[in-house]
Amino acid sequence: MPTHLWPADVEFQQLVLSPPSDCLLCLGPTRICDHRHRNIQVLGGPLHLVCRLGQCLDPDCEMHHRTFSPEAEMAIAPPRLIIGWEVFAWIGQRRLAKDWRVGQIRDELHENHLVHLSEDSIERYISKYQTMLAAHAQDPRVLAETYRTSPGVVLSIDGLQPEKGHETLYVVRELTSKRIWFAVPLLSSAAPEVARLLIQAKDWAQRLDKPVLAWVSDKQDAFVTGIAATFPGVPHRYCANHFLRDAAKPMLELDCHAKVQMRRKVRGLREIERVTLTSLQEQQTPSAVQVSIAPTESMAPPAMPGAAQETAVNDNLVLDYCAAVRGILNDDQGGPIRPPGVRMADALKDVRGSLTRILGEARPGLEHDSLKRLAACIDRGLGHAEADLAMVRTHASHIATIDAYLDPANGTAQARKAGFDILANRLLQDEDPIRAHMGKVMTSFAPGLFAGGDTPGLPLDNLDLERAFKHPKRHQRRIHGRAHAGVRIVQIGPTLLLALDAHLRHPQLFKAEELIPYRLAQPPPSQCEALHRRIIMRKARSSKQRPVLLASLEARYVHAGTTVPAGC
Repeated sequence: MPTHLWPADVEFQQLVLSPPSDCLLCLGPTRICDHRHRNIQVLGGPLHLVCRLGQCLDPDCEMHHRTFSPEAEMAIAPPRLIIGWEVFAWIGQRRLAKDWRVGQIRDELHENHLVHLSEDSIERYISKYQTMLAAHAQDPRVLAETYRTSPGVVLSIDGLQPEKGHETLYVVRELTSKRIWFAVPLLSSAAPEVARLLIQAKDWAQRLDKPVLAWVSDKQDAFVTGIAATFPGVPHRYCANHFLRDAAKPMLELDCHAKVQMRRKVRGLREIERVTLTSLQEQQTPSAVQVSIAPTESMAPPAMPGAAQETAVNDNLVLDYCAAVRGILNDDQGGPIRPPGVRMADALKDVRGSLTRILGEARPGLEHDSLKRLAACIDRGLGHAEADLAMVRTHASHIATIDAYLDPANGTAQARKAGFDILANRLLQDEDPIRAHMGKVMTSFAPGLFAGGDTPGLPLDNLDLERAFKHPKRHQRRIHGRAHAGVRIVQIGPTLLLALDAHLRHPQLFKAEELIPYRLAQPPPSQCEALHRRIIMRKARSSKQRPVLLASLEARYVHAGTTVPAGC
């Protein structure tokens, strides 16, 4: 860690610590042989530690030529850091559990706790904190205690790839206790790469001496073949949500086309807003004559006449209706059972019904005409997409029927699978290509959707990884209005995911005694390699740093055998 520069006028509190009076090895008498002075920052201000160093008086003892420190020092501050454990845990908890920004953490420490740290230092402490929590979560003793009374484990594997061409973060989770076991960034999703993770999961289960009751994943070929080879005879359930999305893919494409056409046909919205705003500004601006005869003793603006006030309110009503329609047109939420285009059409129909009730009472004026124009825009959009949306609604009803067979509340797995197979055969023979596609996907997924039967605690979907990334959301960045996971979360995922998972179970501050055993923990090699690749990739994209990078690579080739370690 870089040396901290303390201000010249800083005032330290002082704390003197003494070593044990008896030798740690021979239990003989000791003496104070030296002092170590250490400045650290704790909540409340700087602290000057004076650590008295002990030495055994027995010349035949191995500790006679060695010194030992006070035991209390380790409970106050981590080794080689200038902050105490309380500050260290406070920074990590605010970042991981409460999603504070680094700048926000720095300001809070400076203003309310008299702790002065740079943003770079805080980021280094957060990285070390993540590594320690990851080591705590993977401690064999902690895992053994967690699964002491468990009859077995249910495992899940899923991957996250924010952008094509970058690494994919594969995460293995245990679903009965809802713990993340480990995460590894891989450059390739090939079966041999994924098989290494499955073998590692098997080793973990064997160390815990727990049988693997089932696996849950999507129907990726590497998962299907790898689990069958590594865990023969273990049920492998496919994610129901992935299945529904695959079955509804042609229907969702039709719905997307209808939604785009409907959005295009609802035109004239901006023109209605422009005319309304112009009218509102003209009514609210006093004339030159009114300003010249305004009484000087009152600085308040002249009151708007009653008719003008009512007109302004009505004009604002028009703008609010336009804003409601604009919000509906920008909504992309939805899924296979209730597609986005259907949701948009239903919402527009609700607005159209409200306008119908308003326009039933004929009123002369600009606001009445503006609302009529808005109703015409909505009618034009709904009318253009009506035929396609009618087909989408029909297909969505079939998806809802399929989904009902996957719900354990609707009967035993054997009975639900029998009805599922009958429906799949009927759809497979249908002349409609969309329904035939549903039947084909149902037949393909059928062996895995009901695997494991009625095993309790076996989830229907494999979306817990996506849900886990919502705690917190700092990893996300906005791209085209959508929440998007950044690439860096894949590179630091092996420690970040475990740290986030630890704080979900432990939202309060970690105590010093909980962190001290893991003070020497190091990031896993996969994370170090991913961060090293990130450095190379960033340099290669820079026109200034690219020549330097290529020159260093050429030099490494010339001097064969000289390697550059992939540091974190």
